[in-house]
Amino acid sequence: MKDFSVPAIQKRCRGISRFEDIFSSGLPSIGNIRRRYGYDFTQAYIEIWIVNLREFINVGKKMNDEQTRETASLILDTYPFMNLADIHFIFKSAKLGRFGKQYDRLDGQLILSWFEEHFGKRCNAAAETAIMEADKYRHGSDYLMERIHKHA
Repeated sequence: MKDFSVPAIQKRCRGISRFEDIFSSGLPSIGNIRRRYGYDFTQAYIEIWIVNLREFINVGKKMNDEQTRETASLILDTYPFMNLADIHFIFKSAKLGRFGKQYDRLDGQLILSWFEEHFGKRCNAAAETAIMEADKYRHGSDYLMERIHKHA
């Protein structure tokens, strides 16, 4: 798991700016990590990401350790299909203010709302990618059929 430390993933994900990059990152999902290393390990791993975020965002009302644990558990239970590039992308977006101002608070509900927003956009991007792939194959077969009919 050394290769999956927060700084290592942050470095590996520097170029990720689109959902297509997340999909093709090759990074394991939260669920895969849980299956390989167990629930407690994976929850603690997500907690490390949240602590990294807590330390970055300078707000008056920070999360305590119990809130961090609970939030990590909810992320693990709700979003096991998201991969480490997703987590990086969400927390980087939060650090850059892309989810709006923090208004002097960082808590589990706020973090979970970011995951929910990201999830909606992720689903839309996955659907668009699937449609584009289907169109590519559909147009490819149309072209092939035209060529067959021309030479028949």
